[in-house]
Amino acid sequence: MSKKFNNKTLLIVFAVLLALFLLTRLLDFGKSDRNFRTDLVDIDTAQVTAVILYPKEDTAAIEIRKNGDDWQVQKGNITAQADAQAVESLLGTLLALEPQRLASRSQDKWKTFEVTDSLGTRVKIMNQDEILADLLVGKFSIQQMAAQQGMPPMQQQPKATSYVRLASEDEVYAVDGFLAASFNRSFNSWRDRTFLELDQNNITKISFTYPADSGFVAIQSDSLWQVDNAPADSTEMVNYLSRLANLNGNDFADDFSAEGKQPQFQASIEATAAPVTIEGYALDSAFVLRTSQRPDVYFRSDSSGLFSQIFIGKEKLQAVEN
Repeated sequence: MSKKFNNKTLLIVFAVLLALFLLTRLLDFGKSDRNFRTDLVDIDTAQVTAVILYPKEDTAAIEIRKNGDDWQVQKGNITAQADAQAVESLLGTLLALEPQRLASRSQDKWKTFEVTDSLGTRVKIMNQDEILADLLVGKFSIQQMAAQQGMPPMQQQPKATSYVRLASEDEVYAVDGFLAASFNRSFNSWRDRTFLELDQNNITKISFTYPADSGFVAIQSDSLWQVDNAPADSTEMVNYLSRLANLNGNDFADDFSAEGKQPQFQASIEATAAPVTIEGYALDSAFVLRTSQRPDVYFRSDSSGLFSQIFIGKEKLQAVEN
């Protein structure tokens, strides 16, 4: 009885030790399989004073620098107001970078994943002269996810994977997302594209000056709008004022100067707050526009773009007589 008991005890002890051994190996395997960084960028965004981008296949750097409470972006000899939301989004994307797997430990694979200085987009995050983060964003791939039971085909989204390397390290990491859209962007895409910002409820009068004396005046009287002393179409007038409230431009005209030139088109907006003037200059088959809100920033427009949203004909705003 004692011998059977001892054998039984030994079997139990052996089974426990074997289970512990297997569990330890399993945990060690998991650790070795995840033997890489859990994050790529760990910075305090409040300490960031500059972001320097070296876009893919572009020799000129784009520098985004803190200027007081604002951001400015510079490339070559052009310095402009930066889009603060775009900069905040960039920093947020950096902080959210989480390696999903280790793609390579070898420099031989840098070209494959496009994380060399010449093939990738380099991103430097600075605090004055101190480098807080320095990484290269490389190629991306799209993978169609396996269909899940019960999910409509249109909701089965493909998965984007990008490859990233810290500039001081050999390892290449795979991360979720299409990072090229966040970092490998043109200079103008980082600029503040605000053309006009107004409170439409404060506008009381707009005087349009056009070539050949074809201008007119829209004025509010007793809460009603009139266009050249004729009733305005209330719907069209509201739509027009709504457009004026928030206008953005897309195409900057950095090579244009209004010095010594007279605008062929002008809209003078009177409001309970500060008045605003919009100028339009004919340039070949296009137009260049600026406002008194941002007098040093010029936008280019064709006849169907930003220009047409501002310089409208009076027949469009007048009420149709029955």
